[in-house]
Amino acid sequence: MNVFFTCLARLAAVGCLLLAGCGGRPPTQLHGATMGSTWSLQIADPIPEARAQEIAVLIRQELQRLENELSHWQPDSDLSRWNQNPGTDWQAVPASLAETVALARRISLETDGALDVTVAPLVALWGFTRHTPLAALPTEAEIREALSHTGWDKLEVQTQPPQLKKHQPQVQVNVAAVTEGYAMDRLRTLLQGRGLENFLLEVGGEVLAQGHAPDGQPWRVGVQAPDGERGESLETLPLKDTCIATSGSYRHRFERDGRSYSHLLDPRTGQPIAHRLVSVSVIHPSCSLADGYATALMVLGPERGRAVAQRLGLRVIWLEEP
Repeated sequence: MNVFFTCLARLAAVGCLLLAGCGGRPPTQLHGATMGSTWSLQIADPIPEARAQEIAVLIRQELQRLENELSHWQPDSDLSRWNQNPGTDWQAVPASLAETVALARRISLETDGALDVTVAPLVALWGFTRHTPLAALPTEAEIREALSHTGWDKLEVQTQPPQLKKHQPQVQVNVAAVTEGYAMDRLRTLLQGRGLENFLLEVGGEVLAQGHAPDGQPWRVGVQAPDGERGESLETLPLKDTCIATSGSYRHRFERDGRSYSHLLDPRTGQPIAHRLVSVSVIHPSCSLADGYATALMVLGPERGRAVAQRLGLRVIWLEEP
């Protein structure tokens, strides 16, 4: 077990991962846009330009495929079509959708229900699917009504063959908590299948350090000081064959009557989280699990989250206000 904690002396405003310099010759670098964010790849071993461009096309195609299947923003994605279908029979879905739901269920069972993909009605109720501010905060009655359509007891999943079944017509899913990590695990498999063994992959701020850097040493990934200048790191981590994923309360929030409301919702209460954690970063060989655990631990908060992380043997960086 390797659990460690970092506390900030003041509230962090932003937080992200920086790719620290590794010395030696520069790696081949590729980048692009995806899922409302960005992706980048650094390849340690020399490759021809033509092959680098082939790899870039491969990444773009895979990310686009996953976005078409898992996006809750695209009205014509496979996930959105399932959400809009009121049928309560088993429905065939892409393998990626069934696998991300099954993965989220596993994490939920391991974290006392802190991760629940059926919170989509609550996400909409709190205005986090809108581009305009809420006219008014949800009432207790509205929250109770949304909660009546959420919960793992209202959803079933099979991966062979991939299928989902809702027990109520109103049930909807949102797998954003594990989508980026799942995409990175898929890309790792594809890149290794193309003969790449040493690379640094980033999708939406989550980072996979595979193999070694150009100098033969582990990749060095810096955790940026959230309230510092760009490039100012709290610490730099040597990483090899592992991922680091971050969930933060500073992302996607709104202010109302002097109070800040985070996009991270506790599925047990229907309310945005309200505790002193600013962000949680989880280091794990599986990018999917790192992504999901980070969200679950943020929901649990510093005390309960710490106990769960220790029980699961997770490597965690906690950033919290005093």
